Amino acid sequence: MEPVLFIAHHFPPMGGPGTHRSLQLVKRLPALGFRPIVITITNEDVRSGPYSVDETLLAQLPPEAIIVRIPTGEPRKFKRLMMKLRLYRFFWFFGYAWLYESSAGWPKRVLPVARKLVREHGIRLVYTSSGPYSALFAGRALQKEGLRWVADLRDPYSDAYAWQWPSKLHWKLSRRVEEKLLSFPDQLIVNTPETAALYRKRGFISPERLTVLTNGY
Repeated sequence: MEPVLFIAHHFPPMGGPGTHRSLQLVKRLPALGFRPIVITITNEDVRSGPYSVDETLLAQLPPEAIIVRIPTGEPRKFKRLMMKLRLYRFFWFFGYAWLYESSAGWPKRVLPVARKLVREHGIRLVYTSSGPYSALFAGRALQKEGLRWVADLRDPYSDAYAWQWPSKLHWKLSRRVEEKLLSFPDQLIVNTPETAALYRKRGFISPERLTVLTNGY
C-alpha cells in the first residue's frame, strides 16, 4: 500500500463533524490502496480540552492505520492567568501570530515527527485537515521538502462568520497570509460549492487545483 501522511488535529476520540470527515476518509483509504499514517493530538488533550468526546469512534479506525499522537502544547494556563489579570487582550493584540488559535504552536511539534515518518515509510504525499488552520503550515513545510500536499479546508478562514480578530489590520494581514498559503497546495479541497466559488472569485488558486468534496458519511 502507498503510505499517506494524514495530519488532523480533529480525530477520534474527539467527536464532532470535523472528526467524522477525517475519520471517514481514513477508513476508506486502505480500500483505495493507501495506508494512512495519522498525526493527531493526544487522547489526554482531547479529554482535557474544550472538545466533545466520542470513544466509540476509535473502533472505526482501520487496522492498517498508524496513529501517532503529539501533545498540542496549548497555552491554557497562560490564557487563564492573563484573563484573570485582564491582560489577555493585550497579548492577543501584540502576539496574534502565536495566539490566533489555541493550536498555533502545534506544527512545530508535528514537523520533527512527520519528517521521521516520511523517512521511515517513504511517504510522498501529505494530507492536512483544517481547521485548525495551523495544520496548513505543517503541510506547506513538508511540501517545500518535496512532498505533494493536499489541503482539506472544512471552512473558509478570513471569511468565516465565527472568527474574531483583534483589529481590522489583523484581519487584513490574516487575509493576505491565507491567500498566500492556500495558493500552494497541489490540491485544495473545500466542503461546499459556495466556498469554492468564493475562492475562485478571490483568484488566489487556479480552478484545476480546487476540488469540492461535500460532507456526508
